[in-house]
Amino acid sequence: MVGTTVALVLVSGRRTSSFSGIEPTMISVLEDRDVVARVDSSVLLLEDINLIGIDNSSVKEWVEDELLAELAVEYGLENVRLSRLIQNRARQLYLKDELLSTIYSEIPFPDSVEVFEYMRTDSLLCLVERQYYQILVADRQLADSIHNRLSRGENFQITAERLSIGQKAGIGGDLGFLTAGELTAYGLPREQVIIDGLSDILESQYGWHIFLVDDVRPLTDTSRVIWTLADYLYNQKLRTARDSLLIEAMENREVYIDSTLTTPRIQGSD
Repeated sequence: MVGTTVALVLVSGRRTSSFSGIEPTMISVLEDRDVVARVDSSVLLLEDINLIGIDNSSVKEWVEDELLAELAVEYGLENVRLSRLIQNRARQLYLKDELLSTIYSEIPFPDSVEVFEYMRTDSLLCLVERQYYQILVADRQLADSIHNRLSRGENFQITAERLSIGQKAGIGGDLGFLTAGELTAYGLPREQVIIDGLSDILESQYGWHIFLVDDVRPLTDTSRVIWTLADYLYNQKLRTARDSLLIEAMENREVYIDSTLTTPRIQGSD
């Protein structure tokens, strides 16, 4: 295997002799700034390193990446339009993150008083614990088949041990006593987790859920529920703040989406 040596131009001071190959108009801009490295006209400044928070060990990586990028251009591999789209997308994400982090930093995390007030507004959701069992699968058709068999009397726990991909499958899907509010915090709908007996099939980001409740009691572990619901309420505040920003952003801007052009077309259809 042949080794490759990459020569780096490292500038410790303001030496215009290191600017050979750069347009004269750019030299006047750069000679008063600390240049750490450059590849032809692409320059990495010390202030850029400090701005994005990279360390000195990343300078060599920057040079190598720039060399390979320039070589890709020479090979005719660059799609200029795609490059512009990538640059614009990176700018979108950077500015979005800056805005959201600024706004989110001003939103306080809910304290126990706020959580208790929320819990008292919906006692069925937050002040009652139910003994939940869960079957979780990744396929809707399998979930339908399982639900049909359970409705006809098939044992829930044995089925969970055999077919569930949930963490508690080995113990029959036993989740223990939980409030329905703890399940809604994972995106499950309120009206479908406040149950007694077998639930409908519920979809979440984790897959397809079937629940069974066989016991109900008043809330016993208040502290556990407070922490779960505090996270839920905080995330709700963040979503509300984001939605408000979107409404503000749309007030003086035109937004157009043609869904007919973004919907995947079925092969053979015109």
